[in-house]
Amino acid sequence: MSENILIESTRLRIRPLTMVDFDFFYSMQSDPEMMRFIRPPETDEAVIKSRIEMMENYAAENPGLGTFLGMFKPDGPPMALGVLRHLEYQPGNDLEVGYLIARDHWGQGLATEMTQALTQFGFERFGVNLVRAVVDPENLASQRVLLKSGFVLEGKRVIYDSENLEFVRYKETA
Repeated sequence: MSENILIESTRLRIRPLTMVDFDFFYSMQSDPEMMRFIRPPETDEAVIKSRIEMMENYAAENPGLGTFLGMFKPDGPPMALGVLRHLEYQPGNDLEVGYLIARDHWGQGLATEMTQALTQFGFERFGVNLVRAVVDPENLASQRVLLKSGFVLEGKRVIYDSENLEFVRYKETA
């Protein structure tokens, strides 16, 4: 595996997001349909650069965690963003997984593949017994992804300034 590739799955190479990925990240963050269940879309380049800097700093302070870029193997273009981080970026909180798949790749099982890869990485690299995910109650597609990825609905939670459904996946024990 290349030095900056942290995770590989059947179809994906997953590596930390950096400022080099600005154009792809901007395309995702500025698209109203992509951001529909997350936050209002952002078109200010300075704000997007600031977000990437914050994400790079978080990753530097928490090696192996952060925001990730998903690309098709072997050398395909970016097609997804994923996160494996502490809930609310607060070390000590449980790990959270999340994903955002480029619109032209929806419905191909990539969100499930990315979620499973990031979750498994969290279990293996950090030795945690559970990983959480939060999703807007109206985002039925993401709820299906989480269920297919082995998560179970735990309840509702106010987090990231809104009420979300909280899912959890426990590490399988032998």
